[in-house]
Amino acid sequence: MSDNKAHLIIEMLGGFSITSDGIRITEQGKSSSKTWKLIQYLVAHRHSTVSRDDLIEAFCDSEFADNPGGTLRTLVYRARAALSEGGLSCADDIILAKHGGYAWNNSVSCEVDSEEFEAMCVKAGMNIGEDERLGYLMRAAEIYKGDFLPNSAGEMWVMSLARWYRSMYINCAHDTLALLSAKGRSAEAEGLCTKALRTDPFDEKMLGYHLQSLLDQGKNAEALSEYKRMEAMYFDVLGVNFSDSLRELYTQIMRPDIKEATPLDDVLSEWLDDAGFPGAYYCDLSVFKAMYQIESRSVPRSGRTAYIVRFDTKSDPNAKSSGVMKQLGMLIPRTLRMGDLFTRAGPNQYMVMLHSLTYEDCKMLIDRILQALDSKYLSKVIGASVRPVKPITTEL
Repeated sequence: MSDNKAHLIIEMLGGFSITSDGIRITEQGKSSSKTWKLIQYLVAHRHSTVSRDDLIEAFCDSEFADNPGGTLRTLVYRARAALSEGGLSCADDIILAKHGGYAWNNSVSCEVDSEEFEAMCVKAGMNIGEDERLGYLMRAAEIYKGDFLPNSAGEMWVMSLARWYRSMYINCAHDTLALLSAKGRSAEAEGLCTKALRTDPFDEKMLGYHLQSLLDQGKNAEALSEYKRMEAMYFDVLGVNFSDSLRELYTQIMRPDIKEATPLDDVLSEWLDDAGFPGAYYCDLSVFKAMYQIESRSVPRSGRTAYIVRFDTKSDPNAKSSGVMKQLGMLIPRTLRMGDLFTRAGPNQYMVMLHSLTYEDCKMLIDRILQALDSKYLSKVIGASVRPVKPITTEL
């Protein structure tokens, strides 16, 4: 008979497991995956009785069309046996046959993480105080350990619930971060952003909160590294540029406030520490544009030469997937000088600013970079063009 004194802790977010009396049962390495999907389905619908027809449609393939009812009964038997073999004391009666279907036995005490997560989100949306709301939001964010039933992600019924819970979590994270930022709790905001970006790495709002949390803690070098990493991923995977709001954060990263009491030598030393590795200097496109405008004003008076080189892969629609841009991104800083500047201007192009070189020198430099690519094919799909920095001669 059912052990009504048993207490089950069931995890659905980030993976499936049932824990009771110190024994943890997971789907890993267990019998039929269909058996565990049936258990998961009944847990997810544990507040109602699921009809035999619905279960047959979900779990009994067409190859069992001659006796789908028998197939379902066998599957239920195996589900009970799997839980019993795992050490669950109430396994024999945990799945009940009732009213023409099957149901999870709710007379056994259960804690289901997906239900608690949703409950916390609902409470956070009530008309309550800010601190209480933040408490519910942070508890919800803590409960969400990953997508709903990731090992069963191919099931249609799982897909819809997984999208629902993920959307709820992202909204929860946004609301939590807004409150944490307002309260100056940047370290906690950083931790939440790191976790949330593993769920949705392309959420620009989340990335903005992450960069801001690093800036608020004075971690400008880490913020710059994160910005570059995510910018490259946006280019490579989505083929898009960052939004204007993220580019504004880049300006903050590169131009931190100088405290009045800080000695000038310390300020300059810190700037050198933030200059990155030896080789050409990488910057955001907006900074590159500003440097071009500065250079165009200085060229007439300095008398020195400056050229812009553009590398692109527009001649080959498959170039992005072939890894050309990744190789270029590694070659350019190693090949150019420390005084040179470069930026990724789009999914398939880099821009370089070269100083104190002739046009012929620029062409030689381009050839050197192309020859350094791993194969003749890669060098053929790269296009390169050179233009001098256009001077501004109008006196203000």
